[in-house]
Amino acid sequence: MNKISLITIVIFFTSLNISGDTLASENKSDIIIEAPYVRANIPGTIITSAYMSIENANDRAVTLTGVSGLFSDRIEIHQHTMSDGMMKMRKIEQLAIKGRETIILQPMGYHLMIFDVKKTLIPDEKVSLTLHFKQQKDLVITVPVRSIKQERQSKKQHHHH
Repeated sequence: MNKISLITIVIFFTSLNISGDTLASENKSDIIIEAPYVRANIPGTIITSAYMSIENANDRAVTLTGVSGLFSDRIEIHQHTMSDGMMKMRKIEQLAIKGRETIILQPMGYHLMIFDVKKTLIPDEKVSLTLHFKQQKDLVITVPVRSIKQERQSKKQHHHH
């Protein structure tokens, strides 16, 4: 095989967008996203949420400063907290992830609130999210849409392993 063919093959494979349950960035990021999903919005509503685990495989901390997607102009990082016996949800400007730490975005914890959804998100379709970090390049991930029923089934399967 000549050098040109080999270079073409290498460029082709490095440009492939990897997606699935575990996603790795094309730019050899130290951020590993696992089990991401966006909850399907109820028809007629324009708010939903997204969940995933974000692992920082590096020794130094990184900061998630925001998230964007073409299907919504407003995606915020939120946190549920207990205050005076009441569950409260509040927006947080950024989420610091220490070196070698994994943060789990889940219902009743840290999560992404997605406002002004431009269309009904249908279970099993995929949407693209861009995670913005202070210390590194943006990370674009492909995320499946799940119904609440699918979400519950997935949780049951994970508890049985």
